[in-house]
Amino acid sequence: MLKQSPDDSLLTPAADSGPLPTAGRCQPPADFRNEVRQYDERATVGTWSGPRYRMIHRTLGQGPTLIWLPGIAATYRTSALVLNRLAEGFRTIQYEYPGDREGDGARLGRITHDNLVDDLFGLMDHLGIGRAHLAGISFGSTIALVALERAPERFSRAVVQGAFAHRRFTAAERLALFLGRRVKGTAARLPLRQTILAYNSKMDFPRIIEDRWPFYLEENGQTPIRALAHRSSLVARLDLRGSLARINAELLLVQGRDDRIVPRRYFEELKAALPRSASVVMPTAGHIPHITHAESLARLIGDWLLPCEPASCTRDPAAGTAPCGAGGQDGAPCPARAWANGTGTPQGWP
Repeated sequence: MLKQSPDDSLLTPAADSGPLPTAGRCQPPADFRNEVRQYDERATVGTWSGPRYRMIHRTLGQGPTLIWLPGIAATYRTSALVLNRLAEGFRTIQYEYPGDREGDGARLGRITHDNLVDDLFGLMDHLGIGRAHLAGISFGSTIALVALERAPERFSRAVVQGAFAHRRFTAAERLALFLGRRVKGTAARLPLRQTILAYNSKMDFPRIIEDRWPFYLEENGQTPIRALAHRSSLVARLDLRGSLARINAELLLVQGRDDRIVPRRYFEELKAALPRSASVVMPTAGHIPHITHAESLARLIGDWLLPCEPASCTRDPAAGTAPCGAGGQDGAPCPARAWANGTGTPQGWP
């Protein structure tokens, strides 16, 4: 059972990437590779020929639009499980960064971090999206933060996980930056890659999901070294701390307690600087809960972005009241809004 901890952290069961227990029986974790196959079968793949590169994007689900901004070295497949779950209530869209795909036309040396934010807005315009939710994962959080500050009217609520406004490099990122202009191929060729990944994240894969570890290693190795080095160089020059106070969006900060890649001090820095943020610490998670705790993360994101089921939600946005689909009564606080304020648990969670 999920509980609210004394420090307002959300206590989640370890490696809870399968359905929650029902009728007294624990369900086995989802088969991640099977989830990828299902995602490939159901998602619609599109291309946008933007001003800097030909962007591949994937759409799955119907409902309010949720744009998923991935991490610095992530294939679309690593988000398949969490997006399969989120697609039950959202129109989910994820896209590839410049340099991810050979022949995409990206001239990485000319692409700035602000350009990446421009490309987010360009994709929204291309798809006719006036307003959307955002979910930024690690590196993707920096794009989300800038977008929220630049054009708040285009976004509803947002979530960032493993987020930072500035940061020092990990050993893997320093190595990628050093070798990026010297070694061709994908990240799988980087020396000590598996050793560094094991140090940072292997503990997040207990025996019940140990089959996901080789999957993670395979997918992490797919990012072209040049693209990884380009993003690392952008992070090296990035400092968003001066603009955080101008971000007035309703924003949920999610942090893995055992995150060794983006330590908790960056999370605390964001909490202190963002005026309307709520926050959750996942105590059994590290930096990649979209793989290790995918279903829990999907519920967490869904209940924050869409507190009430659309068909029955008539809430007063200011008061956070509604006849919520999870059993709330007219005039009672919406469960997810109460949880965000630290007084309950998310809608539909035990």
